[in-house]
Amino acid sequence: MSKLSNATSLGCLYLIPNTLGGEDRAIQLPRVIPTEILKQIASLKNWIVEDAKNARALLSAVNQITPLSNSLQSMQMNEWRGPQSKNKTGLKPHELLEPIMRGEDIGLMSEAGVPGVADPGAEIVYMAHQLGARVKPLVGPSSILLGLMASGLNGQCFSFQGYLPVDAAERSKRIKQLEQRSKQNHETQLWIETPYRNTAMLESCLGSLSSQTQLCIAVDLSLQSEWIWTAPVSEWQNRFSNPVAMNAVLKNRPAIFLMLA
Repeated sequence: MSKLSNATSLGCLYLIPNTLGGEDRAIQLPRVIPTEILKQIASLKNWIVEDAKNARALLSAVNQITPLSNSLQSMQMNEWRGPQSKNKTGLKPHELLEPIMRGEDIGLMSEAGVPGVADPGAEIVYMAHQLGARVKPLVGPSSILLGLMASGLNGQCFSFQGYLPVDAAERSKRIKQLEQRSKQNHETQLWIETPYRNTAMLESCLGSLSSQTQLCIAVDLSLQSEWIWTAPVSEWQNRFSNPVAMNAVLKNRPAIFLMLA
């Protein structure tokens, strides 16, 4: 029997959106995830997650809105942090998807945002396709898309770069390379940073980019404390002339950086 003809007997891999930032999930969920999606999340028993403790916290918040079909204690929950990390179970992607072969659905959940986009999970999704199972992405917040939408920069041509180098000299070199690429292709460049290094990243941007290059930083996306600003680098330099001013906005807050030369 072919994979396609066998698909109806297999379970479905649901790609589960998670909340962004540290705001209370029970407060945030009704605002960022549709009710029908919450109902689908509440119906699942089998899970592949980055961190079981945090996954249970999200499901507990979902339960306050839409009762779970299965107790947290009865759920099958395996951790997966990508092929380069040591997941506790030691299971490979096809082994983690074993319930799908029995006709049972599985939820794949990231720590924040959506699986497979700036988060682990692509290997699991690819294996589900190889098995012939249906893959269903569910609607939820993605900092990359939200930031791009709100930036006013080119949303027709863009490139996500993940994390830039930690070393200051290498980081500045990479920023200059991305600026040149942006200028050549009229392509918006996006990247993220570990929150405690946000100020260092902004300092590198202001010291490396041309004054007319457009820079956007979007902080705490989808939260009540959300802050987004797009302006030429020269205006950023005037407004944020020292680390104290930068820290007041950026320190230890999830942020995405966008640039268009």
